[in-house]
Amino acid sequence: MRMWVGSVSICSAVFALSLGLTSASAQSPVSSGTKPSARVRTKLDGFELSPKSGRSANQVGGASRDLGTPKLYAPNMGKAFTTAPEFHWAAVDAGDKVTFKLMSSDGTPIWQTVTNEDHLRYPGDAPALVPGSTYKWTIAPENDILGGAPEPVSFIIVSGPEREAIQQELKTVSDASATAAVFVKHRVWYDAVQDYTDLIQRLPADTEARAARAELYDQLPVTKSLADADWRMVH
Repeated sequence: MRMWVGSVSICSAVFALSLGLTSASAQSPVSSGTKPSARVRTKLDGFELSPKSGRSANQVGGASRDLGTPKLYAPNMGKAFTTAPEFHWAAVDAGDKVTFKLMSSDGTPIWQTVTNEDHLRYPGDAPALVPGSTYKWTIAPENDILGGAPEPVSFIIVSGPEREAIQQELKTVSDASATAAVFVKHRVWYDAVQDYTDLIQRLPADTEARAARAELYDQLPVTKSLADADWRMVH
């Protein structure tokens, strides 16, 4: 179990929300640059909706498949609220050219593009993503001699009563960290990571946001190395 000991922080807010609490401290803005005093593991079940929970997102047929195969930094089956989610991965070598591929749940190609980046935000001019629908994504490296493309991971755009509930809660918050906490409460992986990442890009010294993102990353085996990197930036 991980939580911050000391002053009230966004991490404690995230943990409180995961227990269904709606205290003022869980919704109020936090000051940036406040260094938390301890690191304790917190398990937040619910981000991984796939029965393959616990397996690395790029694991296909065995451990040897991981050698030279890019990693997809996402649950095998996760949730997104936005219809323009951001996708993150690690190529074998930084800067490698890859083809990002988005597919329907049955594997039918929908959209693809080539990039040298390690992330991509789904663009507005691509085919629209529909709430309630499930999609798959992966990347294909230009040089696939070692491991080839990782197995696609799936995500669903939340809909129905859950989407309505999130929309209502978002109306009650006004800062980026509280918005991210709403997505953590509902276990919406893509939006929670995206909001904390955007906040860190705007305020690199905000250790509270970085610690909160580290706590998210720690929930999946494939992103634990990212969690460790964020914690090193906090301490």
